[in-house]
Amino acid sequence: MLRVGVDVGGTFTDLFAYDDETGEVVSAKVLTTVENQAVGVMQSIEAAGVSLAEVEYLAHGTTTGTNALLERRGARTGLLTTEGFRDVLEIMRTDRQSGYDLQWVKPVPFVPRRYRLEVVERVDKDGNVEVALDEDAARAAIAKLRDAGVESIAVSLLFSYANPAHEKRLAELVEEVAPGVSVSLSSEINAEYREYERTNTVVIDAYIKPTMVRYIRRLVEEAAGAGLSAKGSGGLSGRVFLMQGSGGLVTAERATEKPISTLSSGPAAGAIAAAAIAARLGIGDIVTFDVGGTSTDVALIHDGKPYLNTQKQVEWGLPSRVPMLDVESVGAGGGSIGWIDQGGALKMGPQSGGSTPGPVCYGRGGTEPTLSDALLLKGILADTLADGRVRLDAEAARRAVNEKLAQPLGLSVDRVVLGMIEIAQNNMANAARSVSIWKGLDPRDLTLVAFGGGGGMVAGAVARSLSIPRVLVPPVPGNACAMGLLMTNFQEDTAVAYLSRADETDVDEVNARLDALREETLERLRAQGVEESEAQLTYGADVRYRGQVYELRIPFPEFPITQASLNDLVREFEDVYESVYTIRLEQGVPEMVSLRVTASAALPRYELVPKVRRPDAVAEPKGSRDVLEEDGTVSVDVYDRYTLAPGTRLEGPVILEEPGSTIWIAAGMACDVDEFENLIIHTDASGATEPQTAAAVAAGASEGS
Repeated sequence: MLRVGVDVGGTFTDLFAYDDETGEVVSAKVLTTVENQAVGVMQSIEAAGVSLAEVEYLAHGTTTGTNALLERRGARTGLLTTEGFRDVLEIMRTDRQSGYDLQWVKPVPFVPRRYRLEVVERVDKDGNVEVALDEDAARAAIAKLRDAGVESIAVSLLFSYANPAHEKRLAELVEEVAPGVSVSLSSEINAEYREYERTNTVVIDAYIKPTMVRYIRRLVEEAAGAGLSAKGSGGLSGRVFLMQGSGGLVTAERATEKPISTLSSGPAAGAIAAAAIAARLGIGDIVTFDVGGTSTDVALIHDGKPYLNTQKQVEWGLPSRVPMLDVESVGAGGGSIGWIDQGGALKMGPQSGGSTPGPVCYGRGGTEPTLSDALLLKGILADTLADGRVRLDAEAARRAVNEKLAQPLGLSVDRVVLGMIEIAQNNMANAARSVSIWKGLDPRDLTLVAFGGGGGMVAGAVARSLSIPRVLVPPVPGNACAMGLLMTNFQEDTAVAYLSRADETDVDEVNARLDALREETLERLRAQGVEESEAQLTYGADVRYRGQVYELRIPFPEFPITQASLNDLVREFEDVYESVYTIRLEQGVPEMVSLRVTASAALPRYELVPKVRRPDAVAEPKGSRDVLEEDGTVSVDVYDRYTLAPGTRLEGPVILEEPGSTIWIAAGMACDVDEFENLIIHTDASGATEPQTAAAVAAGASEGS
């Protein structure tokens, strides 16, 4: 049965599909349609020659919600909150982005003060109602927001995580007074304590909800119109699934209920793919390196598992407190713009040309020179992209680099081109450092897994600068995020506040809370067509030392829990705390902050399969290209990647091309093709003696660790 994954990036929309009966794999890459990403999704399906009538399901990663946040193009949003807490969004926290900048200005809340209204009600921290909800006053507040033209209302009441009754009643009143206005409840989006973080989180959900609902519904309608429909008796067949930032899929219907869960869905899918591919080779410790047109996304995978972060910043000081894979992003990609700062220094990014107008060489109206322009002028990049669908104009790129950068700097175009690439690579290396060296890990024990359209062009240099010995470039790297959409499970995450010292915790109460979360989580899965018998559940708690601000997510070893398993949780927390922060607080008192339940249901997964070895195969270049180096221009052989048989060894400098990506192996490096058609790039060719199999790569990784 054919399954399709489509990931929308800032510059390109990528498709990856596979048929588990024939083993056929299909990929396609088209320019992202910024105004309506659904158009690009359907164009990618058409470009791949895929008939949706033959597709079991379509999995999708989108940046629609993220773009609405970053570009401040979300819905006009109102906030209903407990009397006295109208200005929580304005007060924020006491920390500052720049401690010594006297001109620093706080980030602007997503809801202006005139749309933040109070309602009379009060619930205490234990969920007891102290002041009943004044429904007449609430109706008046809702009417005022309706008349002001708000499209969406966020509701965040004090202690609603302990008793959501008033929030649920306000949702009913919104439907009564302002039908058609969407509503988001903090008790459903983030039922945890910390009123600022919870309020900002539900505001984010409400802010992007109308945009996301329109987009998802249109995509579902277009997919159905193109033939996507139920196949057989499977309850999930014929559906559109959305990727979550936490690394799991939900139905399109569920995504419209909680659109905040789709933030960072593309980077999460890429991390999932990299982890699965590395695991296939027996490699557990990797840094994922996803270089797209707009950004570079990196994540640390330890023992085969990505880290999960329960609080990410959409902008500095504006948190989104929902589970997301811990992916760090830096504004360095193929579209990163080169510019000169006030001191006369060359800079790269974080501004990007995106797909519209894009780099100068795309010929779509771009006027600012970008990393892609520099890679084209260096000679690494060919004169076409996306399997020939995008033709590149080297002369236009050269003019832009000369006029915008070389002449003002008083340097040659060649020197500026090399400088642009070096600076961008340093920016990317800093992102990789943030998840490896800065966390106390030795990069010599890691493998860099490079993908995205630009990953293979810069990964070798970045890895070498970090002393990472190996780079793994999977097949179809330009579409790896789309591939990752077909390598994960259905997933629901549920959490609730539970503040208790570990040495005073009532085990029966914890079990009762976890059981209630379990039922809530399973009900959400059942509503999406997943049978309870198919669900796998894990239980955990957020734990910290009493008096600290941040906590660690620790799994319970069993459920129902016992006093013994609670003690095991505390020991695990202290071990993890020491491994993360290098100290153990002997006098510290561990306490739980939140309880969590995650339910997943397995979906058919794509995985790499070994290719037949051809010991008599001879690698033949399809041509050559002049590549600019520090000491002049050198002629470099160019190979079609997929003509290289498993077991092939190439010495740098050499260029490998495929429809969605280009891989650059610099001088002093070597590259092996393994049995899965992965490329294993050795950043120090003197350390690579024989072409390596997956088993050999895994053995090398184990020895390094």
